[in-house]
Amino acid sequence: MSPSEASIGIVSHGVYLPLRRETAARVASRAGLGKEEVEALGIRCRPVPGPGDHPVPMAVQAARQALARGGVEPEQVDVVIWTGEEYKDYVAQTAAIRLQEEVGCRNAWAFDLVGQGVTSLVGLRVARDLMMGDDTIRTVLLAGGTRNVDLVDPRNPQTRFLLAYSASGGALLLRKDHPRNRLLGLAFHVDPDMADAVYVPGGGTEQPFCEENLGTPAMFFQTAAPAALAEYLATRFPTGLVAVARVALQGRRPDYLALRHLPPAVREQILSTLGIRDRRSASLAEWGHHGTNDVILSLELGVRSGALRNGDLTVLVSAGIGFTYAAATVQWGPG
Repeated sequence: MSPSEASIGIVSHGVYLPLRRETAARVASRAGLGKEEVEALGIRCRPVPGPGDHPVPMAVQAARQALARGGVEPEQVDVVIWTGEEYKDYVAQTAAIRLQEEVGCRNAWAFDLVGQGVTSLVGLRVARDLMMGDDTIRTVLLAGGTRNVDLVDPRNPQTRFLLAYSASGGALLLRKDHPRNRLLGLAFHVDPDMADAVYVPGGGTEQPFCEENLGTPAMFFQTAAPAALAEYLATRFPTGLVAVARVALQGRRPDYLALRHLPPAVREQILSTLGIRDRRSASLAEWGHHGTNDVILSLELGVRSGALRNGDLTVLVSAGIGFTYAAATVQWGPG
């Protein structure tokens, strides 16, 4: 543990979840699957966005909650970083600036990060480095919304692994020399050979949206090599999550695992490999997959249930299409 890593702490976190919920049976009906097949993907229930549940407004709700919980005034925030998904309210929008205005962080610098399912953890790294490299930066707000559920065609069998996508806002409030929830270490890894394994073909410069492709598969996630992707998800994806967690842990044994959403079988495999009991890691089967916000939601659920306690060595582990992996270790509570 280096002195710089030990001097950054998580002041508070915030989560916003839409009120509407969708059951596994409903997901199964829309996907043309049996309820058991959907539950095997780790979906028993999930929030779904209602009117007004767009990425920036959801992030605003989570950010306000984090500030209120931490007793921090918006004007005290020095930097606001968008850590939500690339798919947001408007194309080419700098979401962090809209978020900054809505929350009232008038004195902050603001910018967006894009890291797919690991953006919150990339945000931890960027925030830590900013605070350690600039004496004028003491408080950083990470916040983002996700609504990638809109980009999943439930009838496409090649992208069924994305069916758990949901919608949410998530936020982390960080402060230099904060005496609680100290950030101990971070680790990152990418598999560049999988860079184009999953993406939405329409809406970019290669295939701009036009009359001919609106309402077609070009508007949804696609994969060019489904067999190779299925093999990757079954083999390299679980091992990638374990490997990045171990690098961040640096030989330490974790007490709580804030893990991204996974099918039950894969989740159990990772818990077993890392030596963590099921009750010390929140299942997201009742909540769906929120991309970069999964780890924040897991912290929230762990605190609510009492599974995450003061003194726990906590590891946050996530991954996303790209494929990209990240982990962070946090000493939860004082000290």
